[in-house]
Amino acid sequence: MSNTENGSNNSLHERQTEGKASSKEQLQQQRICAHMNSDHRDTLSLYLQVYCKVPSKEAQWPKMEKIRLDGMTISTANSPDSKSRTNFVVPFEPALNGFGDARHRTVEMHKYCLKALGRSDLTIQEYRAPTGFAAVMFTTCLLTFIAFSRRAHFEPGSELYSRVFQYVPGFATFCYSIQPLLIRIMAVIHLGEALHLWFYRLRPHNIRFGSRLWLCWFVNDFIEGYTALQRFDALVAEKRAGKAQH
Repeated sequence: MSNTENGSNNSLHERQTEGKASSKEQLQQQRICAHMNSDHRDTLSLYLQVYCKVPSKEAQWPKMEKIRLDGMTISTANSPDSKSRTNFVVPFEPALNGFGDARHRTVEMHKYCLKALGRSDLTIQEYRAPTGFAAVMFTTCLLTFIAFSRRAHFEPGSELYSRVFQYVPGFATFCYSIQPLLIRIMAVIHLGEALHLWFYRLRPHNIRFGSRLWLCWFVNDFIEGYTALQRFDALVAEKRAGKAQH
């Protein structure tokens, strides 16, 4: 066999090898994109917020369009069905040696994003209503808010007075005198507790502002107070313990 024929055979073999490698890489890319889009959209949203400075509201509907050794292309839109999407590039620094490194690198980047945004690795997706002592506190605070919402409730002629306070007129007079101060103090304290829950519990555990779940916890804490915070912390501890077992 001549040198020319040997060279041709070698060249053909190289092209076939490159073709197989290229097909394998394309399959890896497709699998990674499908996996991220199916199971880790929250992670893609974090990437957009941290690496591309996309506001959280605009990063709600992310999609991994492509992954390369030097980075990812992630698009986002105003709704999940929107045909108009904007692409952003999230770089890998340094570049991957191969797509087999993608899982380890994306996990590292996910943890970095959580730390940068002050988020927890545990997402809470559950609301728990008060029971036992917490239910007593909720009911007591709710009735107090209702009773002290108007000073007229403690005056003769009001429905509340005719049903309750006519039997304790001295207490009604006392409540009438403290109503303006008490309702303001309660509102300020309970609002402060609800804001604390939002910033230091709901937001870190990925409960989106304005969602139904956020509203349930926020309103509950505003009415009930500290016991709602305790209940949320107990829920987090329970979920974390369950996660550790798996």
